Parts: sequence; structure tokens; C-alpha cells
Amino acid sequence: MSYSAPLELLTDALGSVTFGWMDEGVYYARFSHCLSARLGEAFAARLRSAVQGSAPIKYYGDARALESYDLLARSAFVRVVSEHRRRFESITLLAWSGGEVSDVLVRTLGQPTIVTSDAIDFETSLFATAPRARYKLGAKTDTRARSRWPLRR
Repeated sequence: MSYSAPLELLTDALGSVTFGWMDEGVYYARFSHCLSARLGEAFAARLRSAVQGSAPIKYYGDARALESYDLLARSAFVRVVSEHRRRFESITLLAWSGGEVSDVLVRTLGQPTIVTSDAIDFETSLFATAPRARYKLGAKTDTRARSRWPLRR
């Protein structure tokens, strides 16, 4: 596990998956456009090898840019989680706009699984768990720390 390595990218004609280690023990994946069966199975194979060679991980799946997915792609992910559930300390998913995560899927993934449709909640949790994620994703620093009072002369 090398959290200093850059994120990887898998693509096909319909969509893409960006994934990798965000910090020690924190694995992240971002799905864009359409997740085809081929792309989903390729990602699942990479996730399987990452999980097999690691201590328990916290998984973050960002589907906010997803428009559709093949059920075979979802099944490939579920198989990896089911086969290696003890290696997943937690699973946090950001649902895509218009997409619902079924209760059956959440029960199949096991606990603790958190599903949110709020990107700010998702990112807050990710950045608290993996401080390096802010830099890997190119997120702006938190501006709340600045004083609200302008300097006086």
C-alpha cells in the first residue's frame, strides 16, 4: 500500500474510474459517466488485489458524476466486498444524483456502510479520515479559518 502514489485511472468509451490510496488505510474511487460491465470488473479486480495486500481499509466510493451503470459492474464490486468483508473496516458511498442505493445493497455490503447524497458530508468524512486526500484531489483549503475581520490600519 502506497498512499503517496498517484491515483490510477481506468477508462473505456463510456466512462471512467479514478482510484487509489488516499492515506494510510483509506481507499478511494470516483466513478464518472457510465460504468460498463467491463470497466466495473476491471476496477473490482484492482480493488481485490489492493484489499488482499493490506490491513483493514476504509473505502470511499464517489459516484456523484455517475449517470448509469451496468448491473454486472455493481455485482463485481459486491463480490469483492463479500469475499473480503473483514478487510473493509467501513464503506462510505456518495450516491449519484437521481440514483438510489437500495436497502438490499446496503445490507449485502454489511455494516458499517454509510450512504449519503450530500457531497459536503462525504468530503468532510473523507478529509477527516484521510487528511492527504485534500491535496490528492486538489481540493481548496478550508477558508473558515481566516478571520472575518479585515486588518485595520
